[in-house]
Amino acid sequence: MVQPLQLNGALDAAPAAARYAEAGYAVVDGVLTKPSARRLRDAAEGFGDWTLVTVLDGQHREFVGADMERLDPSRRVPFDAMVAREAQAGFCYLYERLNLYEISRRGMVTDPALKAAAELIASETFLDLGRALTGDAGITFADCQLTRYRPGHFLTAHDDSAEAVDRSAAFVLNLTEDWCADFGGVLQLLDETGDVRAGLTPRFNRLALFRVPQSHAVSVVAPYAPRPRFAITGWFRRDAPPEL
Repeated sequence: MVQPLQLNGALDAAPAAARYAEAGYAVVDGVLTKPSARRLRDAAEGFGDWTLVTVLDGQHREFVGADMERLDPSRRVPFDAMVAREAQAGFCYLYERLNLYEISRRGMVTDPALKAAAELIASETFLDLGRALTGDAGITFADCQLTRYRPGHFLTAHDDSAEAVDRSAAFVLNLTEDWCADFGGVLQLLDETGDVRAGLTPRFNRLALFRVPQSHAVSVVAPYAPRPRFAITGWFRRDAPPEL
């Protein structure tokens, strides 16, 4: 039996819910119990089977992270140049992930803590927290991915709207300790002019969430960041889960 991860039973969701109702975003610090947060952090740091994702020629692309690590610099330089051109032209991203929602539904999660994380996010306890924070009683399920942003990784501005899915809110559960805004990886919420109206630093064991659609970006992780930025990101959704 997998030992479950636990939400912090002392949470008071009311202040964050009021903030969300007013501004369309909120943060909840200490969302997990400390042992659960540390256990999940250790699992994220120890995970090794990453997929590098980006956009090339306007299309989502996936690469085996370990293979990209071993790539000769003479081949990596042109790859990075292509990614840079894509980012200059419009929507782009570069980071590593594990599609935790999909592999969990297929029973393919082997790490006990990551399996427990998928089970927590699928649970009514977590969904009820999402409903309470957003005021959206129509939330039916949540999907998620484990992400790792390393120096040079980023996510350019977009609003999370998508055809054929009904996203109520996006969430980010941050898993990196001792992080500051100077290291980058900041969730930036943008106004209609493109100015940053809020910058949410990825503090350890902080749940950040914002209404969809909402223009946002993740700032580039600095070359001097002392460690990767780990998080579980996903969406509270109002539609039916996709069929397997």
